[in-house]
Amino acid sequence: MVITGPDGPPPRPGRPAAPAGTPSAVLPALSLALAWGGLAVLAWLGLTAATPPSSPALWLTTPLAAGAIAGAWLVGVRAALLLAASYRRRHPSVGSRARQSHPDLERDLDLVVVALLYPTADDFRPEVVRRSMRQSHPRVRTVILDDSRTSDARAAVDAFAASCAPASVEVVRRSSRQGFKAGNLNNYLRHHADGVGAVAILDADQEIGPDFVRVALRHLYAYREVAVVQGEVRSRPGGTRFVRDFRGMFDAHLRAMSAGRSYLGISTFAGRGALLDVAALREAGGFPEVVAEDAALTLELARRGRTVRYVPDLVSVEDAPADYTAFAVQLGKFSEGAMQFLGRGGSLLFDSRLRPARRLDVFVDLAGPLVGAVMTVSLFVFALAAAAGRAPGLPVPFGASLGILGAVPLLPEALRRFGRARQVGRARRRGPVSASSIVGAVSSVARSVAAATIFLMRGGMLYASVAVVALRAVLRVAAGNRARFVVTPKESAGPGLRSTLGRRRPELAAASAALVVAVLLTGTVTPAGVFCAVAITAVGFSWLGGRPARERAE
Repeated sequence: MVITGPDGPPPRPGRPAAPAGTPSAVLPALSLALAWGGLAVLAWLGLTAATPPSSPALWLTTPLAAGAIAGAWLVGVRAALLLAASYRRRHPSVGSRARQSHPDLERDLDLVVVALLYPTADDFRPEVVRRSMRQSHPRVRTVILDDSRTSDARAAVDAFAASCAPASVEVVRRSSRQGFKAGNLNNYLRHHADGVGAVAILDADQEIGPDFVRVALRHLYAYREVAVVQGEVRSRPGGTRFVRDFRGMFDAHLRAMSAGRSYLGISTFAGRGALLDVAALREAGGFPEVVAEDAALTLELARRGRTVRYVPDLVSVEDAPADYTAFAVQLGKFSEGAMQFLGRGGSLLFDSRLRPARRLDVFVDLAGPLVGAVMTVSLFVFALAAAAGRAPGLPVPFGASLGILGAVPLLPEALRRFGRARQVGRARRRGPVSASSIVGAVSSVARSVAAATIFLMRGGMLYASVAVVALRAVLRVAAGNRARFVVTPKESAGPGLRSTLGRRRPELAAASAALVVAVLLTGTVTPAGVFCAVAITAVGFSWLGGRPARERAE
């Protein structure tokens, strides 16, 4: 059944004004400012001690570099705190206390109508939708929110709906694509969700197991304040080297950050792989129509006393970025969305309706791309001033500190790879203790350490290589342009060298410009090292990562 209708967001109810000037409103912003200021002063003292300002240019650029380094330290410290909290994770359950606190849980949940929402835009995956439709919950309807533009993609959606049982699949289209993914979801909530109690939000390539809805419903109705049940999102194996090498890193990082937030009571909606209460969505005014709709909706719900419940046993599976190009597109979209959200939500830190921990977490998280962009430019300018004044560049301890804190998101996967290598080594060592077995044990440990170390180096290079992508996104939104919701490519762009160089034009152009500026101002290419390193690693990952690869055994 194909449904068309008007589009547009549901009406947004008025929100009570946040109390101004109270300690609860001011304290998080003051704490963040003091922390950043203290770290900036510490960085400035260290930089001036190692590189005494010998010119006006160094006097001007040293504070800029110190402020950027302090921001990077804050981002790293936040990641370290969430990682530490993730190891104290408590798995949520639905027990007797929950039932007593919410007597309505005793009602027959089989009567709740749930809609599986699949927003698509020329990326429909019929086999994924078909597998997800097999739910044990009796009242599940599948709805394809089709924003496809090509006639072939629309025909594929219609053919799939026609091949299913009558009335089991609905196809909803709208007259325009305003509001990005959020606008597509709002169109359904406003015009087509009558009688639906909850919706499962799934990406076009994402599938869930048969008990996902049934189990998620029990968590959704366990407590009155729960509005979202967020499951764990995992990546399926792929056919490229990039997927083979990094999908475990993406999964481990997301799992650690989700678990850490869950322990601190500040879980967030990840934008997919979740079950949401329709009444709570309507109370919040629907999905905020911004690129970062997941973070924005989490805050809108939290302002109304509604929470997100993270349940790691609820698993959904999706594609990892097929190659470096897809990864860069995702990072660019996040960076533009973060800048858009920070620009509109400048008073976020002062909103006393939100817990201080949530305000700090969201603000620092969304400020990450801005910090990365500013740090890249500030270190380049600092290196120019230092080289022009024949002074030393960035001190080694500062570079080491940035590298260590930047590696924090990589630690869960590094530890997993270390443990996997140790298991392989133990499996190979059998028999009585002997000199050869001792040598084998030592070499096994060395191989395990090497596997973790090599991954940390490659993972760090990967995240550093997207500095220009983040910088371009930040500058684009800062210049007044609208943030764009770009659909991530589902297929690898291929390993061809010529096409690789074409896709990485922004990094190559930035490196070329940096080289010209460095030579003209200082007579040396050394200050351009940061942009040259970004360009080289981006080209390398893009060229090699798109090649076919056999998936290694986990």
